[in-house]
Amino acid sequence: MALPESAIAMCSSQEDRAVLRSLSETSVGRIWFALSVGALVVGWCVLDSWNHESTSGIFQHTVVKDEVLNPFTGQTLTEHEHFTYTLTLAFLQFAFLGLVFCSIFAVKAASAGGSMSDILGHLRSTAADGKWPALVCTHMCGSLLLQSLIMPTNIMSLGFFAATRAVEIPVAAGVRAKVFEARFGGHKPLTTGLMFAAAWLLFYSYTQISECLCVWSGFGVALTGLSLYFVYALLLTIPATNMVLQESVMVQLDIDPMLMQGIQNLCAAILFLPILIVAHSSGYEDVTGAMLMIVGHHDLYMTVFWLCMQTAVISAVGVGLILMTDSFWAVAARSLRVVFWWVRQLPLFYVSSGTLLSVARPHASLWSFVMVCGIVLGFSAVILDSKPSEDVVQAKRSSSFSEPWGQGMGRSRYV
Repeated sequence: MALPESAIAMCSSQEDRAVLRSLSETSVGRIWFALSVGALVVGWCVLDSWNHESTSGIFQHTVVKDEVLNPFTGQTLTEHEHFTYTLTLAFLQFAFLGLVFCSIFAVKAASAGGSMSDILGHLRSTAADGKWPALVCTHMCGSLLLQSLIMPTNIMSLGFFAATRAVEIPVAAGVRAKVFEARFGGHKPLTTGLMFAAAWLLFYSYTQISECLCVWSGFGVALTGLSLYFVYALLLTIPATNMVLQESVMVQLDIDPMLMQGIQNLCAAILFLPILIVAHSSGYEDVTGAMLMIVGHHDLYMTVFWLCMQTAVISAVGVGLILMTDSFWAVAARSLRVVFWWVRQLPLFYVSSGTLLSVARPHASLWSFVMVCGIVLGFSAVILDSKPSEDVVQAKRSSSFSEPWGQGMGRSRYV
C-alpha cells in the first residue's frame, strides 16, 4: 500500500531535522567562553608549576668554579659553586619582560597604523594618576623571586597556612571595591565567602595529601614572630592587589594590556636598580660575578632565558584571565594550582602501583574527596554569582571594554 504524498513529505522533513535541538547563539557563546576561560586557567596552572620547578632548580644549579691538582695523589679536585644570585635574577626578569612586552606593543601599534604621538600623549595624560606607582610597587614587591628571599624559622600550622593562602580572595574583593568604588567589589558577599571556603578546602586538602610539614621555604632572610607574620601578610596581599590594579589601569585608564605590562616591568627594573647597586657595593651579592656566571655557562644561560620566557607567558595568561573575567576571578582561579599539582601526581601513582589509591593511601584518598568538594563549592560560587554592580559596568562602558557578559563572571575584551 503506497503512502500518501503528505506522509512522505512529513517523513522526509523529520529525517532532515537534527536529532538534537540546535543550541541558541547565547548558549554557544557561553560554552566557548567557558572553554576559553578553562583553557587559560589550565595553561596558567601548567606554567606556574613549571615556573616553580625552574626557580627551585636554578638555585640548585652548580657550575665548576675551579679545578686544583693534588700533588700528592695526582687527582684533580673540582670546586663547585651554587647559583645564589636572587636579586640579579629578579632584575633580569623585570628588564626582559619590559623589553618583550614593549616590543610586542610596538609591533601591534605599527600593524594597526596607530600614531606613537597619540599613544605617548595618552600616557602623559595618565602619568599623574596614583595607580601607576601603586602598580609598579606591587608588581616589584610581589615578584616570586623577591618573595623567596623570606622564609620562616618555625614550622607553620597547615590549617593556618591554608587559610592565609585563601585570604587573597577577600583581599581582591576589598581592593576592587576601593579602586572601582563598587559595593563588595562587584560581587556578592556570598560569592566571596564561598570562594574563600573553596580555596581553603583546596589548600588544606593538598597539605594533608602531600603530608608536608614545611610548607614554605625561601633562599634568604629567616624571620620569626611578628616580623614573619607582617611580611607574610604583605606577600599574600600584594599579588592580589597588583592584579586589581592591572585591571584598573586597563579599564579606567584605557591602557593596552601589552603596554601596561611593559611599563610596569621597565619601571620595576629602574626602581630595582639602586637596590641591586647597594647590594653589590655592600657585598651582599656580587652582581658582576653573577653576570659572568650566567654568560660563561651555556646551560645556566639557557635556564635563565627559559625562566624569563615562562614568566612572560604567565604574565600574558594572567592578563588574559583579567580581560575574560575580572581581577577577582583571576585571583580566585589561582587556587586551582593545587588541584593541578595533585592531578599531575595521580597518573604517576597508578603507573607505578597496581593497587587503587583508596587501598594504598586511604588518607590521601579521603582528602582527595575533600578536594573534589572544594572544587564543587567553587563552581557553586561561580553559578550563584550575580552580574557586577552598575558602578563597575558603567566604568567598563566608559572605556574601550565591552559590557560584562553572562552570570557570574564578566567578560571584557580590549579593542
